[in-house]
This record gives sequence, C-alpha cells and structure tokens, in this order.
Amino acid sequence: MPGYPEDTMTGHEVERRALLTPVLLLLLAERQGHGYELVQRLGAFGCGDADQAHVYRLLRGMESSGEVTSHWHASESGPARRVYAITQQGAMNLALWFVRLGELHGTLHLFLERYVQLEDVGGRAGREGASPHAGTRPPDHARPPDHSRPPDHMRRMRK
Repeated sequence: MPGYPEDTMTGHEVERRALLTPVLLLLLAERQGHGYELVQRLGAFGCGDADQAHVYRLLRGMESSGEVTSHWHASESGPARRVYAITQQGAMNLALWFVRLGELHGTLHLFLERYVQLEDVGGRAGREGASPHAGTRPPDHARPPDHSRPPDHMRRMRK
C-alpha cells in the first residue's frame, strides 16, 4: 500500500487492530469467555489475523480500566483458565462505541458512494495512477442505520 513501508503494518491492519477493543466488548456482552476462546471468536468475527499476544494485552488493559473483570476457572481436562466478563463500565463503553462506529459507518457509506460515482463518471480505468480496483464496484449498501443513540437494551444497562 503506498505510503506504508513493506516492513510495517499496513493501514488496513492498523484499522483492524483499532476495532479489536469494541469487538471484544461486544463478544463479552454476548457471553463471557477465556482468552483463547475469545481469539477464536474474533476469527469468526472476521478478525482471524488478530495477534494472540495483542489480544491478551488488550484484555489486561480493559481489566485495569474497569471494562472487564476476570476470574480463574478450574478445568477438568486442562489447566485453569482466566475467564473474562464485561462490566457495567464496559457495557457503557460498548454503547459509546456503537454510536462512534455508527457515525463512521455513515462516513464510509458516503465514501463508497462517491468512489463509485468517481469510477462511473471519470472512467479512471486504464489511466496512470488509477485505482487497482478501477471498474469494480463495492457491494450495494443500504442507507446507513441511525446510530446516533445506542439501542434500548444498552441504554437500560446504564441505569
């Protein structure tokens, strides 16, 4: 990717890494889990390239900031595992992430619409410096939902 040296993280990887915190909060809001299980669930969420050590560092940071708690759970078939659960503070932060990501969703939607218009009108395909994806269209996107307020169940958690 232009602007990113080959030996560093690409912009795409940086963006994906930035989303790990809200995704972990969402996964823990769905149900508690131990670190390895959360890494597996991140994979099912589309974050399969998440570095396991980074995920554990995030979880420790989230615990020290009060977003999650953990306890040791003894297993009959293996070593004890640290199980993480979301806290009230974590649920409130998840609701804030919902609003922020909703706003970003609207911006991304506008970007994709404008890019398609640029491709349709400008016919950049074949021109020097054209996008490597010229002539391709992103999937059709519905109007972005209103994310200006968290859903009712998240607002109730704050009370």
